[in-house]
Parts: sequence; C-alpha cells; structure tokens
Amino acid sequence: MNRVLRWAIIGLAALLCLPTAAMAAAPLQKVKVLLAVRTVDEAFSPYTVAKYMGYFAQEGLDVDLLPVGGSNEVAIEVSAGNADVGAASPGEALVGIETGKLGIRFFYDCYYRNIWSISVPTDSAIKTLADLKGKKLGVQSMGSAGVTFARAFVQSAGLDPDKDITFVAIGVGAQAINALRQHAVDGIVLLDEALVKMSFAGLKVRPLPVPEALAGLPDTSMLARTETLTKDPKMLIGVARAVAKGYDFTMANPQAAVEITWKLFPEAKPGNMSEAQALKAGITVNQGRMAIWETPQTKEKHGLFIESQWKNLVDFLVKAKVLKAPLSSDRIYTNALIDQSNDYDRAAVIAQAKHFDLAKLK
Repeated sequence: MNRVLRWAIIGLAALLCLPTAAMAAAPLQKVKVLLAVRTVDEAFSPYTVAKYMGYFAQEGLDVDLLPVGGSNEVAIEVSAGNADVGAASPGEALVGIETGKLGIRFFYDCYYRNIWSISVPTDSAIKTLADLKGKKLGVQSMGSAGVTFARAFVQSAGLDPDKDITFVAIGVGAQAINALRQHAVDGIVLLDEALVKMSFAGLKVRPLPVPEALAGLPDTSMLARTETLTKDPKMLIGVARAVAKGYDFTMANPQAAVEITWKLFPEAKPGNMSEAQALKAGITVNQGRMAIWETPQTKEKHGLFIESQWKNLVDFLVKAKVLKAPLSSDRIYTNALIDQSNDYDRAAVIAQAKHFDLAKLK
C-alpha cells in the first residue's frame, strides 16, 4: 500500500508540473514591428536593444523589426493587418483616422518634440522661413511626414505651400548631399539624425528658426489596430515594456546601445569614416534622438501621452488644412496600457546596461 501511495503522489506531482513545463516550452508569439525609416540605425536603439537583450523574449514575443519607406506606409500596413505594431509620425495617420480609412490608435508616446526642420547651407542667403518664397525644398520622399511639417512651417511665415514652395524628392545620404551641393534644391527637410550624419560627411547646414509652438509638437509614437487594443493588449504591453527597457538601457550606456544596433543592423554603421569617428557620430545621433524621448511632464512614466501636446498637434494640423476638423483624443491615442508598460525593475535594467560587456559584441 505504501508503494502504491508513493507512486500516486509522484504521479500527481508530475501532473501538477505539466502546466509549468508546457508554458516554458510554449513558442514565442511572432510580432512584426514597422519602423518608419529605410535603414534601422542608432536613433532606434530602444527597439534594437530590446531585441538583442531579450526584453521582447521576456514578454513571450519574437519581434521582427522591419524598416519601411515612411510613416504613411507604416500606418497603412498596420491598419491592413500586415504588421502588428508601427512607430510612425502622426500627421498622415490622423488623416486616416479622421476619414475612417485607417482603424488604428496610438498606445505609446515616443517623441515629445518634432524631429523635422528646414535647413539650408551655412552660406545661404536664406535666413528665415519667409525667405523660402519661390524656393525648392528637398524631402526624402513625397510621402514623408516631413512634407506635412514643412508645409506648416512655411505657412506659419505667411507663405502658401502650394504656390510659394516646390517640394522635390531627393532621398537621404549622399543623394541628398549632392542635391544640395549642386543647387538642385535650396534647402532640405530631413530628420534630425539625417542632418547629424550629413554634418559628419562634411556638409554644413543650419536650421531655419521655427516657432516653438511647432517645434514642441509631439511626433513619432507606437500605434496598433484598434481591434488589437481590445483583443491582444498583453502583446502591446509587452512590446511597450520591452522598448521602455531599451530606452533605459540606452540612456545608461549609449555606446553599448549604438554597437548593439550595428550588431543587428550592420548596414547602419558608417563605412566612410574611422571607427572612432563612426562611434562619435553614432552616439551623437543616438543621444540627440533620446533627448526627445522624455519630458518632465510625464514624471518619468515612459510613453505617457500629454493631452495638451496632442491637442496642440490637432489644432496645428487643422490650421494647416491637413485635418478638416478637430479629433477627440480618444480617437487618436490611449493611455490605458501605460501603467503596465512601466511595471518593471528600472534600476535592474540600468545596472545591467552599466555592467554590459562590450566584448560580447565583437
């Protein structure tokens, strides 16, 4: 009888262990995250760090980081169900939300300031936005969110963007540099990181002054389909929490964040400069972008949407005739996932970053 009882207990213990074993062996959920950039680089280290350090995997997620042509494409692809999450500038996304063509909503705020500017060569006679009348402005592509902001910038100076300005698609990198040097365009409308890289490549430009009301508008944030917010909030929280950890790691160890990005995306590493120069440029790009990932208004709660900022953005887009009428905040974003997205040991992540062994990346 004792032997029978003993085997019964062992069998029961084995059965009790089955759920845990099954959970441990469960495959990771595949998730596609779209980034509105042609090449994932140092400015996107919160995402690359989250992948390399296993922060996504800790959430039960197997995340593919996929670069695409621009924010408009990100919003369309996510809305169509071709990807799960996207990081996009809000201009075109809000147009799609207003018309009902895009069933999406933002769930994690990334950039608390505008990343776009209009720049001209340092020796240019153009000093103000008003001086751009009759000029040509180079943009990465005609679908770039930079076009939306550039139109608003020149409109703030009393110009008509449809009549007074000509936009020309010039790409980025060497192509954009050549367009400016050969006077194919008078100025360029590019991301902050692109301008940094161009400066390290030898092109010196200066941004034109922009009203603070425009410079302080929120920009790129993470979005998902509205039905995903209802059906799979756990996945979205996991993505957001992993990215939040990636941000904390980046701020604690920028060099490691940059080199991790190069490890996952070797094409991001500059090949036209020395190792030391490349690292300096990479950290400059990285920290310049990280500077707008937070604002004192969030009180260190990563990803929190600030209602007043987004109201200003909507008002700005209405005045710029991008939107026909104001949109209510609940149609644009939700803060419902933010508390859980911030539920982790931040000090442990920072300590991990500070003690990271760079030799592992060699």
